[in-house]
Amino acid sequence: MAKDIFYVKVETAKAATVYAFTRSETGIMDYAGTATPSADELSQMQCVEGSAYFTPSWYTYLPKELQAEITVFIPAAIKDLDANQYSFLLHVGALLLAVQERDSLLTAELLHRRSMVFASFTPILLHILKPVAAEALFAWVYGNFSGNGNFKNIYAVDAPISTGETDTAAILFAAARDALKPVPHKESPEEMFIRYFGEGTRRFDFTIGIVGTANHPWVDGVEKFGVISDAAVSFHFGDDPAAAGKKHQEIFASLKTKVQAEPYNPHDHNAISVSIDDLEAVLKGVPSKSKAGYLRATGAAILRKARPNLYCYDSSLWRIGGNPDYFENAIVVRIRF
Repeated sequence: MAKDIFYVKVETAKAATVYAFTRSETGIMDYAGTATPSADELSQMQCVEGSAYFTPSWYTYLPKELQAEITVFIPAAIKDLDANQYSFLLHVGALLLAVQERDSLLTAELLHRRSMVFASFTPILLHILKPVAAEALFAWVYGNFSGNGNFKNIYAVDAPISTGETDTAAILFAAARDALKPVPHKESPEEMFIRYFGEGTRRFDFTIGIVGTANHPWVDGVEKFGVISDAAVSFHFGDDPAAAGKKHQEIFASLKTKVQAEPYNPHDHNAISVSIDDLEAVLKGVPSKSKAGYLRATGAAILRKARPNLYCYDSSLWRIGGNPDYFENAIVVRIRF
């Protein structure tokens, strides 16, 4: 039976990956994984630009791994490509990259922001999300400042989802089922994640937002750094704005991060703090770290109870949102243990 084939190419400075999707004669879309189409095959197809994230320019800092050019290749003689399928193809590339780079929080954010785009493609979505679904669910439910109170109800019901589901936590929970092995009648959602992260033979690599940033000095340095660096790059790179932007990003990429437990914290003995190289100190040539914030209390408690003898986490600054007036959840770190 003949099938239409579509390609979504995600190209970063590191690599170019092509993903294939097929459509049956009855109009059913399916995911075919990575592919290696020839240049000749691609040259004979229609080429349209895919959507990247929300607005990449919104970010103060975005790592090279996420700076992508997304291209969608559609058969030249395509017929009856409906609006939902077309929209899905244009937006799925960013999600594929977030999964590929194990940016669990971005995966959840994209699901939330593009919920109506992905609603008609739940089976494909669950397959794509599976490699990072458990960590993405954790980052979404226990990493966000406001959390997700509805997840307790989703967990308690523990029902399969159907096509058309738009709740981010419900979709991620369904995709993470094999990894998390939930037993709602025996353990709470928090206990499930404590068990999951407590498996000593597993390695974990995920992204998560930090909170309380307004109460700590690191964010103030971002604004001052912006004023100083803008003047400096204007002087040195005035005729080459791309070079100025590159230098700006290189400085953020060089910043070191420390994520560590604070069992002595009088307010929360499960607290996990995040410190990052102070930007003003870096500009003065005497780098030292300053407190940037904390992991959200519930998420931190899960990690500390899962690995009570682990006091520091391999970490790095991953991305920073662009609104200096609202940095809650805008500073994202990558954690590995």
